[in-house]
Amino acid sequence: MKVKRIKITGVGGIDDIVISFDDQMNIISGPNGIGKTTILESVAHAFSGYESQLLKRKVSSERGSVTTFVDLGDGEVEERNFQVAEFSPRKNENTSPVEHYVKYLISLKVTRTFAYVALDSVSRDTSRDPYGTASSNKYGINLIEIKSWFVNRYLYSAHSGALSAVQTHNFSQAKKFFSLLSSDFEFSRVDAGTNEIMVNTPAGEIYYEYLSSGFKSCLSILFGIVKEIEFRFADSEIMLDNFDGVILIDELELHLHPEWQAKISSILTQAFPSAQFITTTHSPHIIQTAMPKQVVALHYTDGKIARKSLPSNDYGYQGWTVEEVLMDVMGLGDTRTAVYHVAIQSFQRAVDEDDYKAGSLAFGELEKLLHPENHLRKLLAFQLGALKG
Repeated sequence: MKVKRIKITGVGGIDDIVISFDDQMNIISGPNGIGKTTILESVAHAFSGYESQLLKRKVSSERGSVTTFVDLGDGEVEERNFQVAEFSPRKNENTSPVEHYVKYLISLKVTRTFAYVALDSVSRDTSRDPYGTASSNKYGINLIEIKSWFVNRYLYSAHSGALSAVQTHNFSQAKKFFSLLSSDFEFSRVDAGTNEIMVNTPAGEIYYEYLSSGFKSCLSILFGIVKEIEFRFADSEIMLDNFDGVILIDELELHLHPEWQAKISSILTQAFPSAQFITTTHSPHIIQTAMPKQVVALHYTDGKIARKSLPSNDYGYQGWTVEEVLMDVMGLGDTRTAVYHVAIQSFQRAVDEDDYKAGSLAFGELEKLLHPENHLRKLLAFQLGALKG
């Protein structure tokens, strides 16, 4: 089940926009307040229904609407529309649920920190009814259950026949997620006395909770998705590799170093090759590794939000610099600071006025500002030397 495209009219800050989605990875970028999260929430509502306070009509519109076109997997594209009439934060918006949609969407919000949870006992799997599933689609899945799910699978995997073939496969893949993030890390064991998850690292065996925020954030995404797949499809059972639903992730780069930001998209598609990801980001490093059709760059044109037209080629943005991505894709006006611009303007003014003393002072400031290996240093020194002559 994939979202082929969505049309949003008069919702949040969006006047009217139509977005087509890639079947595997979609990365929505743009300035704060431009509507990235509104797009995610619109998709979530289309797969959920019931009541919610998340979506509000545009203040200048009498009524908003969202229309989705969903490929059900058999070549049939189903069109679904719902209205958004409320504006007050106190009022709920009610839409009709679609039973065959609800469990095929998994949503991860920006709260992905993993606080320590002591497991005195291991709970059984939580049942998922349509209403509860729809609520997690709109407000984000429960990450507190991750540890208990993992420990449960570990303990039962020791007993022949306790887990189904699908559960055994999913747990086997989940254990590999540690090394998927970094080959220097691997799952070690679950301590029998405390139910603590232990991880082998270059520094030795440590508790799962002692991993970095970035590592835990990634694992929260990966484990959270597997756990939801198993809980939602408890009757029919689906291997994580075959889950062909939609996964929403807001601010994909949270807690991640740029090195991991550049890897996270490929990690997700490697772990869940049949799923469709729709994500938002402020990271040029995530966009830098994407293909053109996977990037939804939003910008303002004539006062309205629109999708930016981007160049298309066989390699996407993999040959672009971070600065080029920031300016040409993400719309950043300048990659230099105001302090730099004051200094360079002072230098150029001194050159124009043949003022060696002022030029020398401005050059001294620029030397403090510029990167030690910046080629501009030599050019400025040459100009200053000519000015002195």
